[in-house]
Amino acid sequence: MEQRQQTEMRLIVLLGIIKQLTTTRQNKLFSTLDLTLSQFSLMVHFTHAPERSWTVTELAEVMEMNQPGITKIVNVLLEKGLLTSEPDKIDRRKRHLKITDHGLNSCKNTMTSLVPDISHIFGDWQDEELLDMQQHLEKLMGWLDNHRDDIKQA
Repeated sequence: MEQRQQTEMRLIVLLGIIKQLTTTRQNKLFSTLDLTLSQFSLMVHFTHAPERSWTVTELAEVMEMNQPGITKIVNVLLEKGLLTSEPDKIDRRKRHLKITDHGLNSCKNTMTSLVPDISHIFGDWQDEELLDMQQHLEKLMGWLDNHRDDIKQA
């Protein structure tokens, strides 16, 4: 295997390890909070455009989860008053979901409670290293987002 392929493989292995370590860490942090990691992840999605409504189908697609899983999370968030639901005017089976002010505040408070650990994780990093990492991760995220179905196999 050539050097570039070895480096690419190592990057994918590292990203997998980082994903697992991060998920384990987040689950420990969220075990003490009002929201689960899954609930928070969905709520954060709404905060990018709080005025926009989403259907369960749209959320399942963008979050890359199955509809029953999204529906279960949405129902909990509706019960907590973090989301609202309005039936579609044409298709009554469809619900349009929006984040509430309570939901926005809950996300903000949850994010605030995560700051100490996030700062702890990156405490030894220089500002330039953080910005460099952010730039590379945003490039990777953008490519992956734009190529969700563009899978190459041998």
